[in-house]
Amino acid sequence: MRGQRRTTFRYVLCSVGAVFATLVQAGVTAPVGHLVLVGGGPTPSQVFERTLALSGGSRAIVDVLPQAYPNDTIADAAVAMWRTFHPREVVKVSRTDTSAMREELERATLIWMPGGFPGLLMQAIGETPIPGIIRARFAAGVTIGGASAGAMAMSRTMIADEATPDGHRMDGPPTAEGLGLWPEAVVSAHFTERRRLGPLLPILESHPALIGVGLDEGTAVIVSNGEFEVLGRGSVVLVAAQNARSRTLKAGARVRYAARPQ
Repeated sequence: MRGQRRTTFRYVLCSVGAVFATLVQAGVTAPVGHLVLVGGGPTPSQVFERTLALSGGSRAIVDVLPQAYPNDTIADAAVAMWRTFHPREVVKVSRTDTSAMREELERATLIWMPGGFPGLLMQAIGETPIPGIIRARFAAGVTIGGASAGAMAMSRTMIADEATPDGHRMDGPPTAEGLGLWPEAVVSAHFTERRRLGPLLPILESHPALIGVGLDEGTAVIVSNGEFEVLGRGSVVLVAAQNARSRTLKAGARVRYAARPQ
């Protein structure tokens, strides 16, 4: 097809000098922003310091989205946390005022999505300008970060909520549409702590072109400029659908991928 690009991502585990897998994805172009994905739980300050440094340091404007949880308790805690790192400004994005949402997000140098429920997040923002603004800001070089649900929502093929906020088990499809900021990955947070390899494998079997990225609590990946780096105290597990192959990475590991034209 004219104009169509085939992009080959060769994942190289630079810390051990080994190639994990080669993925082929059509029509993907490399974004210019940074992604910070955290697996949830108590997280070393190094992760947030690096995130802020990518976002302007003391000049950063941090916007926190509250929509992944039914009330603002988690978002308020995230606002308080970010203020301890002394950016220029920390703002909790409005849930209801569309004009305020747009104005706040278009000023931000870091858009942060804290924990909760990824499906609830996408349902809450799906009919608002937020997804489009986030994608545009990412393409313009803004850092997009998230923990737990916020990290999972960065996938295009996103793991769906396992339960409702009031604790009722959900029996719907295992995946839903996410923001698509990291379209090659299916991100699973609290990976080791909640034994999430089992639920991830059938999703990868249904989407064999994707790679699973399991994030332990207190652990992050920073995705930028054709590679991602592991930070924090736990592990990141890469899982391929073929034969359920996996590779475990620790802090300091780097995984490079390169986009190649057809």
